[in-house]
Parts: sequence; C-alpha cells; structure tokens
Amino acid sequence: NACKQLQESRHIERALCLELAVAGYEVVLEVYTREAYPADWAMTQMNLGTAYYDRIRGEKAANLEAAIEHSEAALEVYTREAYPEEWAMTQNNLAAAYRNRIRGEKAANVEAAIQHCEAALEVYTREAYPEKWATTQMNLATAYSDRIRGEKAANVEAAIERYEAALEVCTRAAYPEEWAMTQMNLATAYRNRIRGEKAANVEAAIERYEAALEVYTRAAY
Repeated sequence: NACKQLQESRHIERALCLELAVAGYEVVLEVYTREAYPADWAMTQMNLGTAYYDRIRGEKAANLEAAIEHSEAALEVYTREAYPEEWAMTQNNLAAAYRNRIRGEKAANVEAAIQHCEAALEVYTREAYPEKWATTQMNLATAYSDRIRGEKAANVEAAIERYEAALEVCTRAAYPEEWAMTQMNLATAYRNRIRGEKAANVEAAIERYEAALEVYTRAAY
C-alpha cells in the first residue's frame, strides 16, 4: 500500500518518508478497526511498529516504546496458530526493539529480546525459512553477547553457538556481507571467551578477523 511504499521509498528524504508513513498508518487505523478488520488492523499495527522503530525524527526512546506498543498490539490478532509467519515476523521486530530499548532495565530488555528471538525460531526453522532462521540466529547471538543475567561464560558460549549456526546458511558465496559481519562478531566472542584455552581462543579470534577481511577489503569498505 501507499504507506508501505513511503516507508521503504528511496526517492524522498528518509526522515520525511517515515513521518508520512507513520501519519498514513495512523489514518488507516481509523478505518481498519480491530473489530471490523482484524487482519488489516494487525498488519497496520505491525507496519506502524516498524515505522516507529526506523523513525529518525522525535525522541529515540519514545519511538522505540511506540514500536513495542504497536508490535504487541499486532500480536493480539497475529497468534502463532492463526498467522504463524506474521507472528514470527512480529516476534523478530519485538526482539530488535527490546534489544535497542533505552527505557526500562537493560537486563530485562535483553531477556525480552532473547525470548522473542527464540519464539520466532519456533516458526522460522532452518528447513522452512533458512534465511530468516539464520538472521534470527545472528540476532539471538548478539542478544546473548549483551546479556547481563546468567553466567557470563555460558552467555558467550551461547553467542558463539548461534553465530556458528548462522554461518551454516550465511556462506561467503551466498551472503558475503553477512558472512563477513558474522565472522567479525565471532572474533569478538572468541576474544571474550572464558571457557577453553586462552591461547586457542585468541587464535580463533584472529582467524575470524582475517576471514572477515577477505570480504571487508580496504577498497570496497
């Protein structure tokens, strides 16, 4: 629809596009009520949540709160049983919003991000949705890297495991940029690793950084 096209437009200033998209979605919700058009209402809530997440103008913290509010509203209709794909997509959107959330307790926000990523993976399996599965694995790895609660050593291991999983799909040949970014993230995780032999962890970090440089050349990046 027009609001979605504005939200994704590359021909108008990005900040203005998002303002127009937000305003448009708000108008649409005056027609697409939850009672009369539940599926359209939920889709608009999800899109509005994404627009607020991407929003450039306004206070960042307030935009993220709005993104969470609208995404959670969408889940009132987008249940896993009735709309599994939309449910999983909204779970991923919520994970991103909580991971970047400014308000609230940081530790609780990271836990929420992990919870929403793991929920998305109930639908985004490697077999059915390999790309989305890999992306969610990367997001989950990042959340475990940021995790405050739990044992630090276990969190780092979980991050490494998820990054390694993502590389099963994000190969250098198929997704060079994502592959290189994941190699860099893995290098950082190995550098921070507590378990295992320190010397071996450092070697693994070096190996991953050097792998990333195969794509991240000085000329291209």
